[in-house]
Amino acid sequence: PAPAPVLAPGPGLRILVVDDDPNVLGSLETILGLDGHEVTRADGGQAGIDAFCAAEQAGRGFAVVITDLGMPYVDGRKVAETVKRVAPATPVILLTGWGQRLIPDSGEAPVHVDQVLSKPPKLRELRVALARCAAPHDINPQDQT
Repeated sequence: PAPAPVLAPGPGLRILVVDDDPNVLGSLETILGLDGHEVTRADGGQAGIDAFCAAEQAGRGFAVVITDLGMPYVDGRKVAETVKRVAPATPVILLTGWGQRLIPDSGEAPVHVDQVLSKPPKLRELRVALARCAAPHDINPQDQT
């Protein structure tokens, strides 16, 4: 059978990408930008927290935060914790090179995290994760009939 079509989120999501690796930041910014999203880059955990809080205070919060797990000083868990404390409804996607070892036996994502993707993320997986995270915000219940 043919693979199921990928549900892609509509363009125009405001996305914060947090990673200490400039190559990952650049790649995600390019890919997400080509998909029509507005991307803000932060080159580390504290920079990500600062950018997130500043956007919230300005009334221009992010639809989704994508953060690396393993960063020096302030890691992705702390970024996710801060995001959920400041704006609990904001979805957080965690990128990790540690793969499934991060996820407990229950199969659930770590606390404060909505999705976990292996690093580097596959384009299809990233789009599916964004669609899942953005769905509550983008889908009009009348459109599902």
